Amino acid sequence: MFRAVGCLVLAVGGAAALVGCTAIGAAIPTTGPIAVHPRPEAGMDALLEGVLRTDGGCVRVEHEGGTAVPTFPAGDGSWSGDTLTWRGDEYTDGDPIALGGGFMGTASAPSSNGYMPEACVGLEVFVVSPY
Repeated sequence: MFRAVGCLVLAVGGAAALVGCTAIGAAIPTTGPIAVHPRPEAGMDALLEGVLRTDGGCVRVEHEGGTAVPTFPAGDGSWSGDTLTWRGDEYTDGDPIALGGGFMGTASAPSSNGYMPEACVGLEVFVVSPY
């Protein structure tokens, strides 16, 4: 099966380095507890640190300022059983987590630009960077 891959190449002082590759056009889910957005070509660089919460049908992060719903780039995060897998690491309810990206207002559903679990509606959204 053919799968498109996008790569970020960083050129510094005449040398090029392959920074990261991932699937382009990965499918956006229509069910499940994690929010997903189409994979962007750029990402913000704020930091969300807190405790992962997975109960009630909405994966979210409790942080110093409240609660945020991380929305992951399509193809980058996955959910299985009660475990979030992000960048090769596994997280379950109560685990500390740190994500780069940026805050983008309040979650609404249905989302015309990705998937937002109904249980997350009304919470603050944190768009996770693909980089």
